[in-house]
Amino acid sequence: MHTFTLPFIARHFLLFVLLISFAVPTPLLGETLTAQQVMEKEDDRYEGDTSIQDMIMILIDRRGGQRVRETKGFSKEYGEDTKSISFFLSPADVKNTAFLSHEWDDSSKEDDSWLYLPALRKVKRIASSDKSGSFMGTDFTYADVEGVDVEDYDYKFIKESEMVDGHDTWVIEAKPKKAIKKKVIKETGNLKSQLWVRKDIFMVVKGKFWVKKGKKIKYLTISEIEQIDGVWTGKKMQMVTTKKGKREHSTVLQTRSIQYNQPLDDDMFTTQRMERGL
Repeated sequence: MHTFTLPFIARHFLLFVLLISFAVPTPLLGETLTAQQVMEKEDDRYEGDTSIQDMIMILIDRRGGQRVRETKGFSKEYGEDTKSISFFLSPADVKNTAFLSHEWDDSSKEDDSWLYLPALRKVKRIASSDKSGSFMGTDFTYADVEGVDVEDYDYKFIKESEMVDGHDTWVIEAKPKKAIKKKVIKETGNLKSQLWVRKDIFMVVKGKFWVKKGKKIKYLTISEIEQIDGVWTGKKMQMVTTKKGKREHSTVLQTRSIQYNQPLDDDMFTTQRMERGL
């Protein structure tokens, strides 16, 4: 089981789950939910059988300098599993680079991911030990892009209620389970996380991540949220990396267009397609 990812690459990303010491009520269901149940509902949130997305990726350095990239991504559900692929369209230095991910619902099976580098004409498999590294120079890691296993984490509520952009949220802390703590931190790079989940649609809208390497803190915000083809979609996502309270770098992912439930051939999600490109 996974959580949400970057919308143009996959659909899960950055969340976690398990036992909790107390519960809070949800006005949506009129029942008492644990933190685990909240995150399971977030994980089960409908995100379309397929998606096709055009996105702009903006990398911003500490001086405010920007690099802009264009991407096109595709994803498809296979029962509880998901396959996704993204192609970089511009600028020239990253054009035709492709990222492919196969996400498996079976928690005993590691997700598979590959990166195609056109300059080398080579498809590189991403090892689990490399997944805490930066994805294409952004503030997101490969683990962020792929998503994580919700069973790997323990959760507790930090606040029963906090307003974010006019919507009520739960604030939940996530820590790796003790038995696999070292493994999870090595793969994700994060010591712990704090997440803001909207109560009305069970969607993460903010996140705070304590990074082990460099003792940095990353801040996630998801905005411009609207329902498209019946799917709640955050059209803007920003991750800011800070150290000692100062911003070091940030990445903005801005959706230009997205379509759900359009036919997609299975051969789109292969390493051969990465090499052929769009």
